[in-house]
Formats: sequence, C-alpha cells, structure tokens
Amino acid sequence: MRSRFFVQLALLLCCLAIRSVAAAPIPLEDFFKDLSFDEIQISPDGTRVAALSKWKDHLNLFVVDIKTKTPRQLTANVNTDVHSVIWIGNNTLLFTTAEEGYATGRFCRIDVDGSHLTELSGGGRSTSFLGRIGDSTEEILVENNDRRSDEMDVYRLNLKKGTKRRVATNPGNVEGWLADNHGVVRLGYGVHGRERFLVYRERQEDDFKEIKRWDFTKGDVRPIAFHSDNRRVYARSSEGRDTEAIVLFDPAQGKVVEELFSDPVYDVEGVVRIGADRRVVGYRLERERLATIWADPQMKEYQSMLNGELKRTENLITSVSHDGKWMVILAYTDRDPGTYYLFNTEELTLEKLIARAPWIKPEQMSEQRCIQYTARDGLTIHGYLTIPANSDGKNLPLIVNPHGGPWVRDGWGYDPEKQFLASRGYAVLQMNFRGSTGYGLKHLQAGYGQWGLAMQDDITDGVKWCIEQGIADPKRIAIFGGSYGGYATMAGLAFTPDLYRCGVNYVGVTDIALLLKTVPKAWEIIRDQLEATTGNAKRDRDRLNATSPLLSAKNVRVPVFMAYGRLDERVDIRHATRLASILKGNGVPVELMIKDDEGHGYRRLKNRVEFYSKMEEFLAKNMQ
Repeated sequence: MRSRFFVQLALLLCCLAIRSVAAAPIPLEDFFKDLSFDEIQISPDGTRVAALSKWKDHLNLFVVDIKTKTPRQLTANVNTDVHSVIWIGNNTLLFTTAEEGYATGRFCRIDVDGSHLTELSGGGRSTSFLGRIGDSTEEILVENNDRRSDEMDVYRLNLKKGTKRRVATNPGNVEGWLADNHGVVRLGYGVHGRERFLVYRERQEDDFKEIKRWDFTKGDVRPIAFHSDNRRVYARSSEGRDTEAIVLFDPAQGKVVEELFSDPVYDVEGVVRIGADRRVVGYRLERERLATIWADPQMKEYQSMLNGELKRTENLITSVSHDGKWMVILAYTDRDPGTYYLFNTEELTLEKLIARAPWIKPEQMSEQRCIQYTARDGLTIHGYLTIPANSDGKNLPLIVNPHGGPWVRDGWGYDPEKQFLASRGYAVLQMNFRGSTGYGLKHLQAGYGQWGLAMQDDITDGVKWCIEQGIADPKRIAIFGGSYGGYATMAGLAFTPDLYRCGVNYVGVTDIALLLKTVPKAWEIIRDQLEATTGNAKRDRDRLNATSPLLSAKNVRVPVFMAYGRLDERVDIRHATRLASILKGNGVPVELMIKDDEGHGYRRLKNRVEFYSKMEEFLAKNMQ
C-alpha cells in the first residue's frame, strides 16, 4: 500500500488556527474544544465524501470530490453545529444541526452543489430519519410527533416538496419503528410499564397487531433490520440466555428462529451493513475494546490488510461505497482521537485524509489500561485505568470516576476528560459496576435496586484494589462523576467518608425520592425501568432513605465541588441547592456552580472550560 494526501482539503483546514501544544502543561482548552473534523461519509457511488469541519468555530458541512480532491463548503452556520450526515442517492445529503448549548435541533437537506437547502423539521416538533424507500432519492421515511407530542408516527417525506404523508400510526407506546426493504413500515417496538412488546403487520394496508410481550427485567428482543428475504428480522436478543446475541426473528411466528452470533462474556451490540442492498457482513460488540467480527470473508481480508498497514491503531471501517471499492477508515487509540483514511479496495491504496483533533499529540497522552477485579461477593468487574504519562504507575493520586446512566458502560478509547486529569498527574479509575450494560443480563440484573448498596460496593472495591496493587496513594483519593456518577460521588463521601479526600459532583442525583418525584414527562414511559434500578418511592421508602446522600449528608466531612444546570429536566436543581445548604450548615467546604443556560451537562465550550478550570483548582487544593 502507499499513502497520499487530500492536498486541497488539508490546505483548507490548515488555514484554521490550530494551536501548537506546549510540552507541559497542555492547555485545558485543548482537551475540551470540539473536534475540527468528523463524520466522513462516502457517497453511494464513491465519487465524493461528505465531511464535517470547523468554520468560524462551528462544525459545517463540506463535500470533497475524490478525483480532484476539491472541497466544497455547503453550509456556513455561525450559531449552530452540523451533526449527523446521511447520503440520499449521490446528489443529496440529510443532516441535523444543534444550536450551541443544546443537544437537538433542525433536520435539513441540501444538494451537493449547495442548492436546495431546506429545513425539513419545524413547528416545534421532532423529525428524524428512519429509512430509505427502495432506491428513491425523492422520498424517505421519517419519524415525527405532529399528531401527538409524546408519540412518534411514521411519514413518507418528499424531499423536494417538503410534504409528508403518514404511513404508520402509533397504536400507543411504540418508541421505535422498522421498515422492510421496500420501505413498508411493518414492525414496532414498544414499552409499557415493566413490559416491552412488538407490534407487526404483513402489509401496508393491515392494522398493527401485538405479536409478543415480555417483562424487560428478564431479557429483551430488539429488532435491527429486515433480512433480505423481507420476512425475517435481524435482532438483538437476550431472551432465554445471558449475553445478547444477534438472531433472526420471525414476526409471523413471534419467535427467534436462528442464532447468528454471540459472545460468552459480552453483549453483541449490532450488525454491519453495506451495499445498496444493505446486506449484513459482520457484527459489532464492545469487549475490552470495540471489536468487529466479520461474517464476510472479503471484509475480513480487508480488515487484515488495514491492520497490517496501520499497526499501532484500532482501525474501524465506518463507511463503504455501494460497489465496495471505497472505504472510509477511522484509525484511533486511547491516546489519539483518530485519523480518517480512504481505502481503495481495487488498487489497494490508502490515503490519509485528516486528523480529527490535530492539536492533540498522542505521545503526550496517557495509557488507558484494561483491568478487572473481583468484588466482595465474587462478581468480576471490568474497567479501565488511565496512568499519567511518564509515571511509574505507583503511589499516585487517584480520581475514581464512576459512569452515569447508571446502565451505560464505559469503553476504551480517547477520552478528553480522562486525558486532562492524567495530564495533571492523576490516575483515573473507571469501572463497569453491576447494573452496567454490555456484560450480559445477569450483570445488569445484579444492579436492580442496588443504588448506594452493591453498586457502590463495586466502586469501593475498585478503590481498594488500586490501593492493594500499589497504584493509588491511600491518602490522596478523590471521587468524581456525572449524573448517576454524581450520585455515586456523594454516596461515596457519605457512606465511606474515610476513603476520599474530596469529591466532584457533576449534575448528580443526591436524593432518589426527589429524582422519582421530578421525573420529566418524556421519561414516564420508562418509569418502571428507572424504578427497577432505584426502587419504588412508596414500597421501598426505607431503603431509598437509607441510600440518600442528602439524608446522610451529616457523614460528609471532606470538601465538595458541585456543578449543575438550571435547565436540567432530569436532575432538578434542588438536588444541588438542598445538599449545598446542609453541607454548609455542617461546616463542610462547598463550592457550587450553577449555569442558567445549561441542562444535564455543560454543552457550551466557555462553560465546560470554566467547570474544568475550577475542578483543576479544587483538586490541586485538596489532593496535596
């Protein structure tokens, strides 16, 4: 293989002001500013790539001609960022935007010559792409809540006229839809209390009928895509087993008819589909690292070639032209946000496109090690340990960093937050405690009702493991987390007060009863799922009170830094103000940051920089 560069694209991006990285310390802003380049997608015919790149401090949409290497800027947004990008045919792109500080925004289309820029969403309602309708480049399927704000129906949307026609009406509580290979919406996945269900119809003119219902705590069957035979469906299933497998599900029979791939330890997360026919060629799962298991021998051979050429990186095939000639590759590591390459499968050439964050120098970053330890009841806990660069890995100040969710697991790869903390000399421990997804149904079930109990013990046992291994200085340990991780932070300070020197609570729950009382309307459909992990406010009142950091605040003795957003719909601001008042009354040093323009997590760069700057000062002051 040989390497070539997208010369004009590189020159265009080099005109952007890219800060050179000082040897030490690395500027805080370098970790938290947005990527300068992302979301490269190859067109179906392989003649162009779509890409997001920074222009006037916001991600905008570009298209680059493969032959001439000429970039064309399609959008010129100065107040919004372009997010996801989808090709519809070879001449039209769909994309979403979000205003600074907000997670969602507009749904738009534009042609590759920059014409016909049209907003397809509007009226304060939500519109999202569901799928294509055969080979049509004029109409697509979208989910939209025009009829009822809390339910998504499916429409055929005409991209040129902007008109839409409803083709599937939500029978109630369906949260996800699936269309067959001809664009007929035939399957829906729903949630009702503790139960999940599937509705199905054979033809467009038929009514939807329920074909399956089950208790979500005992497994799941989640449809992914129709098989090429338009009869069976690829699905993720943990029904009757521990780890989720990829299976074929027959809606007509309402049951799984074939298992295609599974792993004894990890859940399989999805399938890889390529080509005009969207055929399945592989399976994706996150073991210690993200893995692709190729079912297609040719794709397996291509992966081997790429790994032979790019030996020091994880090499993810992210986009493929319909004829399979062109592939976009993202090569990344735990120290490197990644670089995009273009692979020609006929000529076997590899072209370097551009780095996602060229100001990050991998040699200055820190290693993220995959670890595991045994909890006090014998359960294996998987996790990650980031060790500061140029450190011997012994007797280090340690930041314990439980994840949010609480069910969304941590993974391996470049993480700006962990790299920032490591650059300041701290080791960082992450653990996928019981209740985390990705490790099978039993691991998930083990977390039900265990907020502040066995889930917290898993965190504590990880800290003790680090001490026993000689990694952590037992006198310099802090705990920091966001959302559920913020709850775990305060629970750690309240229930194991001698373990930590200080804590950082970022938009965290401090009282479970208050969380359940203030659940946003959009979450009512999953209230039973939430209560399976937390407990019920009435039935489990004593347990919830016993595991409330707010009600156990008298035990907190070390300094606390808390940061919240007043617009947060998930975690009411009273989680912060009530706890801060009690701690201050008890003489505990408390720093409280509240941003009026933020919600559940800071999205504006200036606020993120301020938060991490204050956290850096707080840790330096209290971890000596």
